Amino acid sequence: MDFGYSEEQEKLRKEVSDFFQNELPSDYSEFPVRQGKALEEFYDDFQSKAVKKGYPSAGWPRQYGGLGFTGMEQGIVSEEMSYWGVGWPATMGYSLVGPVILSVGTEEQKARFIPPIARGEVTCFEAFTEPNAGSDESNVELRAVPDGDDYVLNGQKTFISGNKRPDWLYTLVRTADTIPKHRGLSIFMVPGNAPGISYRPLPTMGGTRQNEIFYDNVRVPKTNMIGELNRGFYAAMATLEFERAAASLDARRGMRRLADFCRKEEKNGRPLIKDPEVRKTLAQMAMFQQTRYLNSWHTIWYRTQREKLGPMKYELGLFLEKSFRWVSGNAMMSVFDMYGQLKADSRYSKYGGAAGRAWEASRAMHGAGTPEILKVVIGNRGLGLPRIPRKFNAMISAELGKE
Repeated sequence: MDFGYSEEQEKLRKEVSDFFQNELPSDYSEFPVRQGKALEEFYDDFQSKAVKKGYPSAGWPRQYGGLGFTGMEQGIVSEEMSYWGVGWPATMGYSLVGPVILSVGTEEQKARFIPPIARGEVTCFEAFTEPNAGSDESNVELRAVPDGDDYVLNGQKTFISGNKRPDWLYTLVRTADTIPKHRGLSIFMVPGNAPGISYRPLPTMGGTRQNEIFYDNVRVPKTNMIGELNRGFYAAMATLEFERAAASLDARRGMRRLADFCRKEEKNGRPLIKDPEVRKTLAQMAMFQQTRYLNSWHTIWYRTQREKLGPMKYELGLFLEKSFRWVSGNAMMSVFDMYGQLKADSRYSKYGGAAGRAWEASRAMHGAGTPEILKVVIGNRGLGLPRIPRKFNAMISAELGKE
């Protein structure tokens, strides 16, 4: 595929690229050596500068704090973000919650929730997963019972991503017992500090923090329901589509930095780049990255043609990103050998300990669906493969329970 850009789009690309190049430190890495308060403050400050330019919410309407960018223009911003390996502290609000509210929220809800999200003033958690409801959201059990002008929520969420207490919990709840189950779900914006909310952190091998969240008689105004009563499943599916569409677009900078390192680093008196196995590994990573890159731009282009072509049946971006993460983690460990196991703060570590962190990150890939779940979605929607009949699912579950 060949992509061409207008003069205005090329001007935008340079503007965005210059912003990242000028505002990020020269030694910036998407795999920071030290976590902690100083790093959080850096990202908060950097996000504030980006918000002044409008980049985090570039595709949103201007009246809600966006720039009104087209899909292609927004893609250019996303490409530069990915190139530099940047993520926003308020990313869930930008990529998941805001787009759904703009799609199904009332005008009052848009005016209330969207501007603070656009300004990066609030953080959101996507609170969907439960102990008995992960890949099958229809099994959600967290109960919301109407009481006057409020709903009262009781139940639990688990494996909810986020490093600090959020301002809002974008929560999928059960509001009716129905058959089929998915027709009894709704979505609420729940204040993250509401009385009755408690958190228990779950650190992961991948370096991110997940959380268990408990709702104990939590009162939420009925006006905080996003979308229609008992139609929350469809908003949840839209959320997952936005989440899958937010896959990283461009990892070329990381690839170039790794190749440059292999040119300079020596093993047994020879640069790593001279080792045939290292060259093969780097070539495989580069081909995988280029596949992701082209697929992402095809998706962006397709969405600009949505009225003519109809909705996309499936999205490969997140599946390819997770596959690349797995390939990249294993590949970097093979290049670095035993050095790859050293932590970033070891004086003997190579490349800032990035090999070990990439490998660890490749072992924590449940967010927005595991690769296995994404394969099911692609097989069903893209290839037209039949779903497993319910009775066979029950038989499989019964057999697994015996082990």
